[in-house]
Amino acid sequence: MPSKTSSIKKQIIRQDLRLSAWLSVLYFLALFVILPLQILFQYTNPETRRYMEKISLFYYLPELQWILSITAPVFFGVLLFRYLHKKQVSDFVHSLPIKRSALLHHHAVTGLLLLALPILLNGVILFALQSFTGIGNYYSGMNVLYWICVLLFLNVLLYIAAIFIGMVTGLLSMHVVLTYIFVLFPAGIMILIFYNLRTLLTGFPLDYYLNAAVVKFSPISYFMDIIITQHRISWLMIGIFAAAGILLYLGAYWLYVHRKLEYTSQAIVYPFMRPVFRFGVTFCVMMTGGLYFHEMTGSMSWTVIGYLAGSLLGFIIAEAILKKTWRVYSNYKSYLIFAGFLVVVFLCVYLVKESYENNIPEVSEVERVYFGDDYIYSENKDLIESGIKPLYFTEEKDIEMVQQLQKEVIHSFNSYSVDYSDDTRYTFIVYELKNGDKVARSYAYSLEENPELKKLQYEIEGSSLYKHANNQVFNVNREAIYAVDVQSDALASNGPTISDQNTIDAIIDAIKKDIVNIDPQVHSNTIQTYTLEFLTKESEDYYYASFNEDYKNTIEVLVEAGLYDNIRVGPENITRMELQDYNQVETVSVEDKEDINQIFEHLIYYSEKEDSYYVTIELDGNRDAGAQYVIEYEDLPESIKKQLEE
Repeated sequence: MPSKTSSIKKQIIRQDLRLSAWLSVLYFLALFVILPLQILFQYTNPETRRYMEKISLFYYLPELQWILSITAPVFFGVLLFRYLHKKQVSDFVHSLPIKRSALLHHHAVTGLLLLALPILLNGVILFALQSFTGIGNYYSGMNVLYWICVLLFLNVLLYIAAIFIGMVTGLLSMHVVLTYIFVLFPAGIMILIFYNLRTLLTGFPLDYYLNAAVVKFSPISYFMDIIITQHRISWLMIGIFAAAGILLYLGAYWLYVHRKLEYTSQAIVYPFMRPVFRFGVTFCVMMTGGLYFHEMTGSMSWTVIGYLAGSLLGFIIAEAILKKTWRVYSNYKSYLIFAGFLVVVFLCVYLVKESYENNIPEVSEVERVYFGDDYIYSENKDLIESGIKPLYFTEEKDIEMVQQLQKEVIHSFNSYSVDYSDDTRYTFIVYELKNGDKVARSYAYSLEENPELKKLQYEIEGSSLYKHANNQVFNVNREAIYAVDVQSDALASNGPTISDQNTIDAIIDAIKKDIVNIDPQVHSNTIQTYTLEFLTKESEDYYYASFNEDYKNTIEVLVEAGLYDNIRVGPENITRMELQDYNQVETVSVEDKEDINQIFEHLIYYSEKEDSYYVTIELDGNRDAGAQYVIEYEDLPESIKKQLEE
C-alpha cells in the first residue's frame, strides 16, 4: 500500500513555535492588561464605575493598543524569517527537501496564527464578560467584534509587509528599519514633497494636502486615526489596503523563489532594487536638507545649498549602507545622473511657477469661493469649532473682492518679505468651479506695509457674511441657551451667571448688533475685556463671545441688569500697583492715585520692548486681579521715571 507524504511539515511548525510562541504569550498578556483587566478594575471599583459609559473599546489606552499593533506583527515577521539573514542557518534550511514555497507558507501561516490568537482570545474574554456579567452594560458585542476586526486587519497587514521586506534584505537590523520605512514611505514622501512645494511655490496650500497625506497614505497613520481619534473606517481605504496586502504576499512569494542564497549579508539582496534604494534615500535626504535650510534662513540661495548638501549626504549614506563601507566615491557617475535628474525637476518647477502662482479663475467660472484662516472648509463637526461656519462667497462682487485681495497678496510677496507680527494674516482660499474642479491657495502676509492690502482685508472682515460665519453668537441655537456666564478678564474670580430669559435675549441681540457695527480696523487698547459663555441644553459644546467697552449696546444691557459694576475694574478700584522691570529684578510700588490713573490708561497685555515693566494690581474689597499687565517706559508718569533713575 503506497504511503502518503503530508504537505504539513510538523517539524517546521514546532521550530516556529519554539522561536515565537513566547512573543504570542506576551502579546496576549499585554492586551489582557490593557482591556479586560482594566475594564474589570473599573467595574469593581464603585468610584470609577460611576464614570463608566457605553463606549468603544479603543477608548481604553488607545495609544498603547496602537503601538502594540504596529510592533508585534513586525517582530513576528523578523523572528520567523531571521534565518534568511544568517548564512549558515539559511544554507541549512534551504538544503532540506522542502520547496521554498512550502517554507514561506508554513512560516507565514504559523506566524499569522500566533499573531491572531492573542487578539481572538482577548475577544473571547470580552465576549464572556459582556454576556455573563453586568459589565455588558458598558460595551456591546458589536464593540468587541469591531475591536477584533480592526486589530486583526492592521496586524495582518503589517505582518505581510514585514514578510515582504524580509525577502528584500539580508540584514536583521535592516529588516526592522526597512519595514517601517516601507510602510511609512508613501505618507513620508508626500509630506516632504508638499513641504518643499510650499517653499518653491507661493500660495501652495500645504495643509490642504497634508491632512490627506498623513492619514491615508500609510496604514500606520490611518489606523492611528481610527484607534486613537476614533474616526470612522473608510471601506474604500480598507479595500485598497487589503489589495496591497495580497500583492505584497504575492511579491514576497516571487522574491523568495528567485532569491540567491549568497546575498544573505547584503542590505538589499536584489540588484535591480539597489538603485531604487540609493536614489530614494538621496532624494529624501535632499528634500529634508533643503527644507531645513529654508526654515532656518528663509533664503532661496541657502535653500539651494541645502538641496545640494542634502543630496550629497543622502547619496553617501545610501552607498555606505549598500557597500558597507565609506569608500563610496567610485560610484560618482550615479550621483551625476541624479544631479541631472534634479536639474530637470527644478527646471520644470521654475517653468510652472509663474503660471501656478497667478492662476486665478475667471469670476464667470466660479460657483463659490471659500475664505478662511485655515484649511478646513467642510461642515464636519469633528473638524470645525462649534458655532463657526465655513465662509463661502457666492455673489460676483464678493468673489471679485477676494480675487483683488489675492492679486495684491501675490504682488506683495514679490516686493517684500512677510513680517510675522500681530498684523499678520493667514488666509486660505478655495475656488469651487462650476465644472466641479477646485483651485486652492494658502497665504501668510502682513498688512503693515501695504495700505491697499489692508483696505481689502478689512473690507472682507467687515462684511456681514464674514462676521456671521466667524462669531459663534450668530450660529448658536438661541432657544437652547438656558444661562450666560459673564467673565471679566481683569478679575480672577468667576463673574455672575444670567438665567433670566429676557436678559439673555437682550444680551444676544446687543452683542450681535455691536459685532456688526464694530469696525475691524479699530483696535481697542482697553484692558477691560469680557467674555460671555453661552450654556446650552443641546450639547457640551463651548459657545462664547468676547467684547470690550467699545461694545456700547452690550455694556448698556449689563448696566440695566445691574451687573456691570460687578465685573468692571477702574482706577478707582485699585489700591496699589507694583512695577517690575523686564528682567524681574527691580520692583517699585505705586500708591499715588494720579500715578495709578495714568498707568491704568496705558496698560497693555504684552510688549516686546525691554524697557517695559510688568504691572501687578491690587484691588479693593476681596477681589483679585485676573492678569498681569505691561506698561512701556515712555508711558510711565514722570514721578515714577525719576524714582526708577534714583
